[in-house]
Amino acid sequence: MSKHDTNLVDILMSSTVDGEYIRDQISGTYCSYADANQSRSLEGSADNQSEYKELDNGLLESLKARERQAVRLAETGGVSEAVDQLSTIIDDCSFYASAYNNRAQANRLLGRSADAILADLELAIRFANPDNSDGVLGQAYTQKGIVYRALGNQDEAFDSFSMGAKYGNEISKMAAPKENPYAKLCGKMVSQAMRQLRNPM
Repeated sequence: MSKHDTNLVDILMSSTVDGEYIRDQISGTYCSYADANQSRSLEGSADNQSEYKELDNGLLESLKARERQAVRLAETGGVSEAVDQLSTIIDDCSFYASAYNNRAQANRLLGRSADAILADLELAIRFANPDNSDGVLGQAYTQKGIVYRALGNQDEAFDSFSMGAKYGNEISKMAAPKENPYAKLCGKMVSQAMRQLRNPM
């Protein structure tokens, strides 16, 4: 693992996940950025919920161009303006998944309501291409994992990171094992057993 990847894991597994990390690392979501075995079953797979609609090439290219403009705004400090532009894109094409994904990320940077952010991520997942050829599914699930982790919801964080890993997101692949509640419980039991061995009654 490279030093860069190690730093990502260190940040992700720290007690807080700051906006700088969200902007610079999770945003494989952004077009201008670099274009676990599971112990329990995962419910609500995107494959079963998908409402993906294939876009006409001309419309898709237009939406991407506008989205890139929003990204550039966010990168230069105009995050609120980026949210407004992404909202306009969504108004014009309500099933364009990537715009929901990016708007959720921008709203994270602004410290806005977790409910609103999660609602956007759910819509990104619903409308994303189920084959994940554009990476949106993996990115949206990864963002969900980060939000739930910040909220202290370990089960939802684990499920989201596990789905992100399923769809190929490298950060989720590293994060999911860390959030596995069964692995944590097993680790706690091993620690207790080791303490008892060191201090027999």
